[in-house]
Amino acid sequence: MAAILKKFIESDEFKQHHACQVMDVKPGTTILHEGEESLDVYYILQGHARINKRVVLYDGRHIQSGFCDLGPGDTFGELNLFDGAPRSASVIASDPVKLVRIDRDVLLKFLDAHPEEAYLLFRDWLQRLAANLRRSNERSSDLFAWGLNQYGIDKQL
Repeated sequence: MAAILKKFIESDEFKQHHACQVMDVKPGTTILHEGEESLDVYYILQGHARINKRVVLYDGRHIQSGFCDLGPGDTFGELNLFDGAPRSASVIASDPVKLVRIDRDVLLKFLDAHPEEAYLLFRDWLQRLAANLRRSNERSSDLFAWGLNQYGIDKQL
């Protein structure tokens, strides 16, 4: 995947002023906010970031739950290429991060013009999304089982 995005960044499309922006982000800075309506895709060049999801506890308290950590070569924000929905999670820099913000429309135009690269990129993203979904399913099952046990419901089943 890194080679495909690297090819994009080095292409003529990248040289357009609005296509991409290299950003330096300080630790603790929120790069994406859950619920915001932005469409860009991000590619990490250096550093690490954490994907956080706001969770509402049974007593109404809100916490941030870290879902996974990202590092050099990883992307985030790509779900918006498929549905354009508001951000499903926040992304926060864990240490100094250098990343490339890629304009969604320019990226889609590039991928339309380069179907072989698009296939490889989407295949990689789908493999990663499938692995994440499997992990989420396992976590959900574990939490469901814990909840049933915690409240004694499992004894009634």
